[in-house]
Amino acid sequence: MAIALGLIIAIILIKYRPVYIVTLSGEEIGYIDSETKFKERIQNEIINMEGNNIDFVSLEEMPNYELKLVSRSQTTNEEEIMVALKENATIMYKYYAVVLNGEVQSFVDNIEEAEVAVNEIKENNKDKSIELDLQITENYTEDINSVSIETVQVAQAQVEQKVAALIKEDEESKMPSINGVILATLPVNGQITSRFGSRSSIRSGAHTGTDICCASGTPIKVVASGTVTFAERNGSYGNLIKVDHGNGVETWYAHCSKLYATVGQQVNAGDVIAAVGSTGNSTGPHLHLEIRINGTAINPQKYLYN
Repeated sequence: MAIALGLIIAIILIKYRPVYIVTLSGEEIGYIDSETKFKERIQNEIINMEGNNIDFVSLEEMPNYELKLVSRSQTTNEEEIMVALKENATIMYKYYAVVLNGEVQSFVDNIEEAEVAVNEIKENNKDKSIELDLQITENYTEDINSVSIETVQVAQAQVEQKVAALIKEDEESKMPSINGVILATLPVNGQITSRFGSRSSIRSGAHTGTDICCASGTPIKVVASGTVTFAERNGSYGNLIKVDHGNGVETWYAHCSKLYATVGQQVNAGDVIAAVGSTGNSTGPHLHLEIRINGTAINPQKYLYN
């Protein structure tokens, strides 16, 4: 009896072999030789998957295993099963948003470098008048290709550019303006020697500007961006430059010793356009500054040197 049973088992083992049938959601997806080794492979290659930005990987459903005898001609397809399981896996990616004053500026994938960059920006701007709420937030996605990831260096440059714009905007909001034209700088530094509206024996009427005394040759800066419309000698004004700033606003710079800007030239606030002198009807080196709106002279000291 024992011999007969042994022969039967031997015949079975010659024709058949034990394998595990793998099913997923009740559907047979293949055959493997070892359940234990295959589970280890799932853990190592899927659950513990490593890669850029990968935070964790999960399988919505783990496969089931059933030991069966199959024909020795039946081959296993472990690789195909792994591919099917990876397609069924959910991969969650982590990335970081650099947020300035509640607005996302860029996305990065290196938290350590990002923190260094953010701290550097904060340190460089700690003495500025504006408040900078700059932070890094964690974000997650299943489709990392839909996120535009920047290098930390690029992200830092973008944030610094935005910060510079905010600082400029803040500074400009504190600057005097006329009809939307920002008067960004003083043309010269010096002592006021004659105010708007004053009368003198050397003038035929009331003073149409403000006189600022300073040394001959002192650079004269244009107070706002605009276009030079006049640059030559003009009677009692001496050497005169006129700049049109748009919106009906014009500035005049008179008694110059030298004229550097030319008609038609585009100038930016702070550009040097002339040098202080004493040409024309003048008793000494000074800048005669006029501000005109639609051709009418107004008091410059309402906006500058007040």
